[in-house]
Amino acid sequence: MRIIKGFIIAFSLYSRIPMPRFEWKEEDMRYNLCFLPFVGALIGALVYGSLYLIDLAALPLFLKICASSVIPIIVTGGFHVDGFMDVADAHNSYKSKEEKLKILKDPHIGAFAVISLLIYSLIWAGALTVIFDRGSNVIFIPLAFVFVISRIGTAVSSVLLKKAKDDGMLKNETNKTGITQLVILGIELAGCVLAVGLSDIYVALLMAAGLLLFYIYYRYRTYKEFGGVTGDTAGYFVCMSELTQLLILAAYCLIR
Repeated sequence: MRIIKGFIIAFSLYSRIPMPRFEWKEEDMRYNLCFLPFVGALIGALVYGSLYLIDLAALPLFLKICASSVIPIIVTGGFHVDGFMDVADAHNSYKSKEEKLKILKDPHIGAFAVISLLIYSLIWAGALTVIFDRGSNVIFIPLAFVFVISRIGTAVSSVLLKKAKDDGMLKNETNKTGITQLVILGIELAGCVLAVGLSDIYVALLMAAGLLLFYIYYRYRTYKEFGGVTGDTAGYFVCMSELTQLLILAAYCLIR
């Protein structure tokens, strides 16, 4: 029952998919981060299916870019984008750690959040254009797994890294997590790398390396700027690790 509750909580928190309602207890959240990648799997499946249908109907490349960009936001409600924008505002404030943490909690957005999202969106669209223009349909498989791998990465970082605050949603989510959850997430990551590797082993290794390098950068940046990780930085991790992997796929399509 606890496993089922963890699944429901994960989809309730990180997606707009309707889920049964019940009173959450702290122990019910023990495994919810293990199911966060399942939200990514749903996004990946929908993106893959939409790309297949667009190709089948011989529709313009622009529709592929739209589908790959809009589906993640529809499924999640832009949950992680909100964290990305908050981190952008805090980072560009050049204030103390304490002030930056206050900015993360501010429900309003600033100019730097909008500018950062615009830049992010243009880079995202550019990377997808290269992928769809230069890559074959086989590239649809690793593209679908981008949404899973990024969520495994943010779940692992949320468990392993120091929290910036002694309260908040992320702290509550990780209170009961430990080695068992990390092993499960590790198995999920290995499964993703294996699945991508069946289509192209080099892509799989590059995506795994990209995730590791971004994790190292993320740890350095969050510790330096915020004194640890928060729910908002976790959203930032999802967005930026997805973009990192898209750029890796785009570069691979250019040089292969």
